[in-house]
Amino acid sequence: MLKPISNPPNPWSTTEVEYLEQAPPARLEVYEDHTREILAHNDSPDVGFSWSVNPYRGCFHACSYCMSGDTPILMGDGTTRALESIRVGDGILGTAGPGRRRRYERTRVLAHWHSVKQAFRIRLHDGTAMVASGDHRFLTKRGWKRVTSTVQRAQLATGDSLVGTGALSRRVEGQPVGSSAGLQVSSIDALGVEMPMYDITTGTGDFIANGVVSHNCYARPSHEYLGFGAGTDFDRKITVKPEAPRLLREAFERPSWKGELIVFSGVTDCYQPLEASYRLTRGCLEICAEYRNPVGIITKSPLIERDLEVLQALAKVTDVGVTVSIPLWDREHAHAVEPHVASPQRRMQIIERLAAAGLDVGVNVAPMIPGLGDEDIARILEAAAAAGARRAGFVFLRLPGSVATVFEQRLREALPLRADRVLARVREARGGKLYDSRWGLRGRGEGRYAEAARALFESTARRVGLATGCMGGDDTTSFRRPDRPGRQLPLL
Repeated sequence: MLKPISNPPNPWSTTEVEYLEQAPPARLEVYEDHTREILAHNDSPDVGFSWSVNPYRGCFHACSYCMSGDTPILMGDGTTRALESIRVGDGILGTAGPGRRRRYERTRVLAHWHSVKQAFRIRLHDGTAMVASGDHRFLTKRGWKRVTSTVQRAQLATGDSLVGTGALSRRVEGQPVGSSAGLQVSSIDALGVEMPMYDITTGTGDFIANGVVSHNCYARPSHEYLGFGAGTDFDRKITVKPEAPRLLREAFERPSWKGELIVFSGVTDCYQPLEASYRLTRGCLEICAEYRNPVGIITKSPLIERDLEVLQALAKVTDVGVTVSIPLWDREHAHAVEPHVASPQRRMQIIERLAAAGLDVGVNVAPMIPGLGDEDIARILEAAAAAGARRAGFVFLRLPGSVATVFEQRLREALPLRADRVLARVREARGGKLYDSRWGLRGRGEGRYAEAARALFESTARRVGLATGCMGGDDTTSFRRPDRPGRQLPLL
């Protein structure tokens, strides 16, 4: 499904594009990065590896939460304005605060763009009608719910009571957020057509749409560093390194290369959807097998199962370690935090299938989200051991820079009743802050809570027979440059 190009202003760009007429559709664009190097070097002492390969940047799976353009939005002065006419910098009302103490708060619009989505009409008992996409979330008495969802408890349904002011516009700043009988959902109907839908980003992470507290859409600022936008560009402009296998071969041919461990997915998942057709990760693994170079892979994607025979061939000549990241076991929590990733149970099947093939496979409880993931540690490790995992890793949640803002926003949107508990636990383990960049502590945390979570991980790992620590691959003796005509033999 095509949607119009729409991106918030890029703070790193000196120019801004504004279409005078209808914006053209945002088609998938794959950009080739003809970098001269494929190996990225890491000198951080607490990461666990020195070299990584990252064939892709950007992701085709993108979240988009939006409503029809005529939806009235409650402004900061108590009036309303159509969503399509909202502009960056406008003062509107959102909400802030924990759980039942949530109050209406003035905020500003940080970004505004539009797309084309399948339309649904939601009717309430007070006669209010709203048109939204299936991805859009509304705040109910039981937390945020999508119009449509694969998780039953996360899907909006008739009878759900929404939270908001009601259709009557009035000044409510500072007042507590509540519900009423009139805000109960009476029907949800698919209209069977695609319509223009509008998204905004706000300072509070939400806004009041037709009297109902509605989900905020956030941008992906990392894509802006490439000169792209954070809206449709993020999921429609993907950067790939088509020469990755050749560049890796050239790196292995240099006399300075001694056969150190290479980790795939140091930045982005090397098995994201484009890998199904580009096969860059597979090509790089074949080069590693040819040179007998040790490899580590970190992934969440079942696509790795496609390359099982390549991994088995590689494992016959050198060390290969695959680590599957499963930070949460509760399906609903996982869907809220990682909405476009295979379920924890499906990821556990990856471990089972790779282990059955004789590969060294482990599980990463990473990132361990305090106040949410700690209750799943034992279940994840027990299931991983039963599936055939040999080892386990643990990384405490890290929130450097703007990641903290994005994480908090996402958490309050998806799990509002858990948000304050999680953030309080993070601060407890970070000396009152959301992040501590000190080596040795940034991946572990400190204080009683962090120590207790780590102790639970280690004691459970011992009980179920899982080794802890790095994935190995320190042995460089397997590395060999294949013999070719004309190659000068090394001096002994």
